[in-house]
Amino acid sequence: MDFSAFRYALGTTNNAKKSAVQMATGTEPACLSVPSGVFDQPMSEEETVEGAINRAKTVYKLIPGSDIGLGLEGGLTYDLQHKQWYLISVCAAWNGAELYIGKGLSFPIPNQAAERIQQENVELSTIIDEWSGMTNSNHQGGAYGLLTENRIRRADVFRDAVLAAITPFLSPYYK
Repeated sequence: MDFSAFRYALGTTNNAKKSAVQMATGTEPACLSVPSGVFDQPMSEEETVEGAINRAKTVYKLIPGSDIGLGLEGGLTYDLQHKQWYLISVCAAWNGAELYIGKGLSFPIPNQAAERIQQENVELSTIIDEWSGMTNSNHQGGAYGLLTENRIRRADVFRDAVLAAITPFLSPYYK
């Protein structure tokens, strides 16, 4: 499959997300920061998917000549059965007629981070910046990078979500 056959519009200027699209497609996306329409720190899978869809549809409209609009959204979701919060990464891909959702790795986050997010109404990236001593860690390895000592980086997880979302546009098995 030739993932570079399309012109991609990406609904963010975040470096890690831009890198993810470059790794997945081999192309440079046209980037524009657009609102997600959800909270800065989505706290459910549904809200995370909604934010990704909103970004994909908005950027597709705003960047003329794009074949596919991409919305990438990171969020948290709670597994009630196992009493664990997970960091999730979602990509929505929209071509004006078809919408596909790709999801990356679900990664457990420390309970102390989840508690602070809920009690203090802060984003996970704020906590990761504090723990790592960095600023804008979400433009780099993010929580994944800090927690795995860079064995997994934010761009890697979003790359997988992008590949999952755009594959249906190219694979004959979806036709």
